[in-house]
Amino acid sequence: MKRFMSLVIALVSLSALSAHALVTADSSWDEILRVKYLDVKAPTVYMGRSIDYMFVCQEGDRLRTMKPVDVTETRTYGDRQEVVVVGREILSTPINYTQTVEDCFWNNNQRICKDVEIHGSYPLTVMVPVYRHISNRNADHWTLLFRKSYTVPPCESVQPR
Repeated sequence: MKRFMSLVIALVSLSALSAHALVTADSSWDEILRVKYLDVKAPTVYMGRSIDYMFVCQEGDRLRTMKPVDVTETRTYGDRQEVVVVGREILSTPINYTQTVEDCFWNNNQRICKDVEIHGSYPLTVMVPVYRHISNRNADHWTLLFRKSYTVPPCESVQPR
C-alpha cells in the first residue's frame, strides 16, 4: 500500500512539474493562463478601483474593461456590514490622465494642504511576472519563473473571457 501511494504521489508531482516545464516566456498567454499552479501578477489600471491589465482593452484614447464588472455597495445592518452587487458596468479611463491629489505638510503644528495636478500615462505594453505557486501544509511560496511582455489589445479584437 505504501508503495502504491508513493507511486501515485510521484505521478502527480511529475505531471505538475511537466506542466510547468512546458510553459516558458515563449508560450502564449492563453497557455500560461491555463496552468493551474502559475500566478500571473499583472500591474493594474485605476478606474475608480484597480483593474488587472489583462482585463482591459484599448478603445481610441481610453482603456476600458473587456466586459462589465460588478458595481457594489456596502450596506450596514446594525453592527453587521454586507457588500451587495447593485449592477454591472464597463469601466474606463483615459490613457493620458490628469489627477488632482492633495499635497500636505506640517508647518508649526499646522497642517497645510494644497491640491496638485499629476499628469501621467498608462503604458500599452507592460512586463508581467509569472510565478509558480508552491503550497504545503505549513506555508505558501512563490518562485519567479519569468517575465513576459503583455500588450493591451484593441477592444475590437477582444472576445470577452
